[in-house]
Amino acid sequence: MNTRKGLLIGATAFGLTLSVAGISSVAAADAPATAVSGIHSSTANQEAAENLNHIYDHAFIGEMPGKDHTLTINKSTKEDIHEKLGTPEKVEGRFNLYHWEMGNPGYGFAYNEDDTVSEIRYFGTGVERDQNLEGITPAILDEQLGQADEIYTVPGTNETDYVYNTDEYELHFVVGSDQTVDYVNLKEAE
Repeated sequence: MNTRKGLLIGATAFGLTLSVAGISSVAAADAPATAVSGIHSSTANQEAAENLNHIYDHAFIGEMPGKDHTLTINKSTKEDIHEKLGTPEKVEGRFNLYHWEMGNPGYGFAYNEDDTVSEIRYFGTGVERDQNLEGITPAILDEQLGQADEIYTVPGTNETDYVYNTDEYELHFVVGSDQTVDYVNLKEAE
């Protein structure tokens, strides 16, 4: 288990203990702030923070969670994806893309030569997007998951990639010029 996650769980338990005892504290005041739609910390958007942690927790076992399914790197096949999500809406580069629909997130899948999933791209939901990816800023990433293992600029775009290593896998949070997460990539660690 990632050390940051263990510390986060311990800090959350400590915070809940203090809250139950009637003592309050605002740890988010120490986190770096961003000036994006007033979302400076997870306290501003608890549901987005919960979705972030759900994605992060599943990344340790190579899964991208979904509403009614679990999709796994190097295990789920193209046939599995077609059974669960239908045929892709379009193919863009190496990704088969599925758009979001009322309450259902959008995905992209790249495949290995044996038709198992090599990479999963998660676009979040289109409805109430601020409670999903659009509610996640670099400040919330840092507050919830700790400092990224790598941060780099995506060539040819105005995006920044925050990479978190989960031992066997890499979780990439791609942040757009509006300083919110545009999409998340999960792939095997290099």
